[in-house]
Amino acid sequence: MKKVVYGLLMSALFLGACGSNNAATQQNNEESSTSTSDGTTESSLRQEISDLKSENEELNKRVTVLKNLIENSSTDDSASSTSGDVKINQSVDFTSGESITVTEVKADDSISLMAPQDGEHPVVVTALVENKTSSPISFNAHTFDIYDGNNELGRLDANTYSNNIPNEIAGGKKATVVMYFGAKGNAPYSVTYGPATWSE
Repeated sequence: MKKVVYGLLMSALFLGACGSNNAATQQNNEESSTSTSDGTTESSLRQEISDLKSENEELNKRVTVLKNLIENSSTDDSASSTSGDVKINQSVDFTSGESITVTEVKADDSISLMAPQDGEHPVVVTALVENKTSSPISFNAHTFDIYDGNNELGRLDANTYSNNIPNEIAGGKKATVVMYFGAKGNAPYSVTYGPATWSE
């Protein structure tokens, strides 16, 4: 009888040990391939986090470039080589990394404005924008303004965007930008970008 009881006790202990060992193994397996309720594994979540970090770093770079552009276009010292009045075809370097040259300003009645206002006529402004940095910089045609001979502000016309206006310029590259403005007065015209003004 003692042998039977002893045998049952040993069997119970043996089965208990196997059961806890199997439970530990199962728990380890579950931890190594943890799944969320939607079936995503831990490794895919880690990859997604890594991808999001990379994307966030790229967005932070763009935000920095945009902040520099905004700050430098609103301060008097944003043109590092020349500021104030400059001549047509004279380049101006900005601390935000771009070099801008207004190469031509002319009234051109062969151009159609998308939404002309009373008394407006089309004026074409051509500018060369060069990115002197190694990173892309944002470009916005609305940063340019034109004034007519009466010092009245002209209006950037939406037909400008039919001219392949870039959203950004790659590092070390340049773009010739053609913009259409509606102006009420005649020449001499002046074009501004930040603190720089190109005059005829």
